[in-house]
Order: sequence, then structure tokens, then C-alpha cells
Amino acid sequence: MATLQELRSRLTDTQVKAAYLLVANSFANKDEKRTLEEIAHECGITRQQLWRWRYDDHAFIKYVEALSDMRLAAYRDLADAQLIKLIQGTSNNGIPSIKALELYYKLAGRLVDRKQIEVDDVANRQRLSAEEVAKGLDELNAMLNDDNDE
Repeated sequence: MATLQELRSRLTDTQVKAAYLLVANSFANKDEKRTLEEIAHECGITRQQLWRWRYDDHAFIKYVEALSDMRLAAYRDLADAQLIKLIQGTSNNGIPSIKALELYYKLAGRLVDRKQIEVDDVANRQRLSAEEVAKGLDELNAMLNDDNDE
């Protein structure tokens, strides 16, 4: 996987600026959000060019993704603190969250979802001989005939 520096080296300065503005916009509060036209104008490009970079330029897409991952990682401590509050019940009317406990144990590797599939190996079953099958059919026919006679 390419480093942030490697990804950055594949872009122009304008693309780098646009990437930073797009990520900042994604994390911005609702009242601070900007349109793509505003971001494009600040970068000195058209909205269509920005759109092409966002959906067609692999290096640009990967760079934006890497910037977003870095931004998200900055919230890790807050997410961990909130998880602990949910486990303790301090943010949920004093009631610990079972889902938070489950998530905690999954993150810690102490709870693993397991699925067991049982396979009936038909190939290794004991097969009936032709005589045994014929005898069984005769018995079934006899039962059917007895039922019809009544």
C-alpha cells in the first residue's frame, strides 16, 4: 500500500488542495458545509474537473481516502472513551449496554463469531444391495395392498 507521501507525489498542488478541502468539508458541521462549486472555485478549477478527480482519478481518490482515514483516526480516543461510558452505563441512564460489551470483547479478540457447518457425507454411507432394496419395495407394496383391501 502506498504511503501518503507516495500518493501525494502523484498529484498536482491543486489536487492536493482540493483533496484537503473535500475531506475538511466532509467532517465539517452542517452549517459550515460548502458546495462542490465553492471548493472548485477556491482551487481555481471547474466543478466538472473536481468531479472527474473525485470519481475517475485513482491517485486522487486514494489520497482523499488516506486523508479521511487520518482524520478518522484522530477520533479513536473519543470513540474508545464513549465505548467505556456505554459499558459502564454512565451515558445510558445508568444501564450498561450489552452491545457495547459485545463490541468490546470482539475488539479485544475474546469474542469470535463462529459458524459450524455439518456435512453429511453421502458418499461414505453404507449402501443397500439390490436384494435389500427389492425386499424393501416388496414390503412397501404389501403394506399398500393391505391398505387397499380394507
